[in-house]
Amino acid sequence: MRIFIQLLLFIIEYGLKLAAPLAVSISLGARYGFLNKIMYSFRSLPDAIRKIGWWIGNIPAVSEIVDDYQTLTASSFNQKYGAGAVNYVMDYLGESISYFQKVYNNLSEQPIATIMAALIVLFIFLAVAWIARFVRQKGQGSLITKFERRMGKRVFGRSD
Repeated sequence: MRIFIQLLLFIIEYGLKLAAPLAVSISLGARYGFLNKIMYSFRSLPDAIRKIGWWIGNIPAVSEIVDDYQTLTASSFNQKYGAGAVNYVMDYLGESISYFQKVYNNLSEQPIATIMAALIVLFIFLAVAWIARFVRQKGQGSLITKFERRMGKRVFGRSD
């Protein structure tokens, strides 16, 4: 049972550490006020993770379409992909452009609210991850931390 709890806390800790930048990016692109930016980043995180999976999964197909667009003749390209392939690629790329426009608008119209919301979201994720690590290690620190402390005492002497 102890190993299961340790594993669960480890997954929670690193899951939160990996999700923190994504949640911050969501809050940077969220609309409206300060509290809405914070709440939206938590609410939208599962959907954003799914979208990133879809986005990453489609990179090879989009890359192939772009490569064929540059190398094939117009007739061959249309035979292979049809008329909608270029629109598919443009929609795929348009989502990222739309996101960066939202971030730009937020930073130009509400810079303090946007930055503070992003920092609070980052702090919340990292604080909960730190708590999970603290509980997992029972407040004793990791093996690396213990090793560093021992080496520090050996190299620099006891300076308590």
